[in-house]
Amino acid sequence: MTTDATGSILPLFAFLIPIVAAVCTVPLQRISARVRDYSLLACGAAVAVLAVWLAAGVAEGGVYETFILQLTPDIWMYLRVDAAGALFGATVAVLWVLALVYSWGYMAEGHRLGRYYSFFMLCLGWTMGVAYSGNLLTFLIFYELFSILTYPLVVHEQTPEAMAAGTKYIIYILIGGSLVLLAIVLTFFAAGQQTLTDGGILSAEIGHGRLFAIFWCFIAGLGVKAAIVPLHGWVPDAHPAAPAPFSAVLSGVMVAAGSFGIIRVVFQVFGVEILREMGVAVMVTWLAGITVLFAAVLAVNQDNLKRRLAYSTISQMAYVVLGVSLLGPEGTIGALVHITNHAFMKGALFLCAGLFIRRLGVHRVSQLDGAARRMPVTAAAFALAALGMIGTPPLSGFVSKWYLGLGMLETEHPLLLVVLLGGALMAAIYLLPIVYRMYFREPVLTSDDRITAEGREAPASMLVPLVVISVLTAALGLAASLHGMPVWLARIAVEGFFR
Repeated sequence: MTTDATGSILPLFAFLIPIVAAVCTVPLQRISARVRDYSLLACGAAVAVLAVWLAAGVAEGGVYETFILQLTPDIWMYLRVDAAGALFGATVAVLWVLALVYSWGYMAEGHRLGRYYSFFMLCLGWTMGVAYSGNLLTFLIFYELFSILTYPLVVHEQTPEAMAAGTKYIIYILIGGSLVLLAIVLTFFAAGQQTLTDGGILSAEIGHGRLFAIFWCFIAGLGVKAAIVPLHGWVPDAHPAAPAPFSAVLSGVMVAAGSFGIIRVVFQVFGVEILREMGVAVMVTWLAGITVLFAAVLAVNQDNLKRRLAYSTISQMAYVVLGVSLLGPEGTIGALVHITNHAFMKGALFLCAGLFIRRLGVHRVSQLDGAARRMPVTAAAFALAALGMIGTPPLSGFVSKWYLGLGMLETEHPLLLVVLLGGALMAAIYLLPIVYRMYFREPVLTSDDRITAEGREAPASMLVPLVVISVLTAALGLAASLHGMPVWLARIAVEGFFR
């Protein structure tokens, strides 16, 4: 046990509760769907409460850890909740429970619901493990398991498109995971340990050649999940294929897991000083900047709504990698906060897309004319999340992009503001026309588009999570400076990274 941490079993519960829930899903479903739903909700809510409680404790200066299993005399499976992990864990848990409630209405008439909910909860458990991993081996185990267990949810609809998307997804993920494994093995032999430590565990004494090899294996492996161009190919297919509630968490936190892993590697495996000496951060900056703009341009040309939002995710998550690559405190704060803010904004957009699909039979942007008249709450939620995604003050998206901009000035990279503002402009170009169609165009009712005059607002089980996530999108901006909010936790994390 490290001297600055408090032993606690709570991180273990945050991982185990969803696993137990997944195992019990099918027996509970045999009793009744209602028993299954409320039991899973109780488990999901318990995880969310634990995650928020741990985040509150970390905001007060605490760090929590637990040792799970000794694998060798020198290596444990080990959970440690620091500021970065607490912020990501709370984001994961809260978004997941909202998507779970939304699933009640969206998946009500679906097939193989036992399989869907089992893997949905399994993925929650393993993702919490990613958030709270205390060393590289633990991170690898949780990261690989949640990546593989995502596959049944991507292909859940079992359409030809879903199966093709699943095949592409699993190929990308297995290649990326192999590179992460190689990087971790090289790190262990180079450093003699693999505990994630502020300031890094690698030394310049091992030679720049080995450091370069380890760094780029990590960036390439984690870059697959983070969807850095040109490693992004699975995202535009997987998001439209998956059910909407899972698309929300896939885009909101699962893609973010790759970016979160890069944060761990940069600040807790290498450390700022070594990376500055190596000079590799500038190459990552270029990759991230290209990804922001390239994916945004591709989003503009997509008529399929979920595919447009998928390209938006690629663009927006690249802001996180861009902020980290600056190797400055303010940019890193912006990166950490953007993971949380993007999760709720993009979650709201995908939940809205699911409602348009279920209530209006609409999959394409060109079919959304007049949608606000029939689904006013959904349209308002979409508009709010879209404005946040663009970076409109005082919404949450503005806060994280403000810190990213400060980071660019702090590290004397003012030209990168062109990327920041260009990405925001492109977001406006691919999101605001959707809002315009919903509010200012007359609906075109055709049998081909399956839009009917009976289209109406969704039931409460789908609408309440959407309203809650929309409120969070606004609240995380309006209350950004308050104690215990994401900016506060990000500052605590950054103090350790740059100590």
